[in-house]
Amino acid sequence: MKKIPFDFSALQEIFRRPEPLNRFAREGMAEVKYLLRGGDPYRCDPSCYRCCTGSILMSYTEFTYVTLYLQETWPERHIEELMRNRVGRLQEDEVKLLCPFLEIDAPSRHCRIYPARPLICRAFGTTAAPCGEVEPAHMEEESFNRAYSLLYYGDTHNFIALQLSPEWALFQAPFALWCLADGGEEPRAFLCSLLERKKESYRAVLYDLQENRFFTFLRGKKETVDGKGGCLLDARDA
Repeated sequence: MKKIPFDFSALQEIFRRPEPLNRFAREGMAEVKYLLRGGDPYRCDPSCYRCCTGSILMSYTEFTYVTLYLQETWPERHIEELMRNRVGRLQEDEVKLLCPFLEIDAPSRHCRIYPARPLICRAFGTTAAPCGEVEPAHMEEESFNRAYSLLYYGDTHNFIALQLSPEWALFQAPFALWCLADGGEEPRAFLCSLLERKKESYRAVLYDLQENRFFTFLRGKKETVDGKGGCLLDARDA
């Protein structure tokens, strides 16, 4: 199985964020869980993981919350194994990243970070993102949209992203790409080079600061994607 050619185990910076940022992520996810508390329970089979394959996208807020969960609940050796062997693995088509937290061999619950899972993983199995295999549980659209705004925009009109270069910022991405974006100057430069060279975004959504638009790379071309307006709020200052 192929992997992004980078030593993810060297990225210690992602576990050393300022406390105001950690507090922002904790409070944001607490409010999201509160917003979604009244939804119907999932009707998915607990042994199913069909929705867990492919690049799982999350905001920087969710990424921060996941790293906090790892620090607080996982033994250090398990985190080291995760970063060394699982983060950055690619699917066979090499244009999507595998979720490093998917445990296919587990008897029932296949998600290793289930309590800290991103919003998109909370929405699958509901009317917000119906699977097609089962009757979806109901989720109020207003609640989902509010949860999304909290994670990606906070309580401001500014969208939350990490600036990678004078031209690009990262808005929505799989866990591995957030690790590179948040890992310091060298990993960030590697990520920009990787995306520009391969012309594949691994489904990540970026923001072009010069053209003032959200985009992704599809089949080697920059494709504009929908996104709410506002000014960039660098996530390190959230």
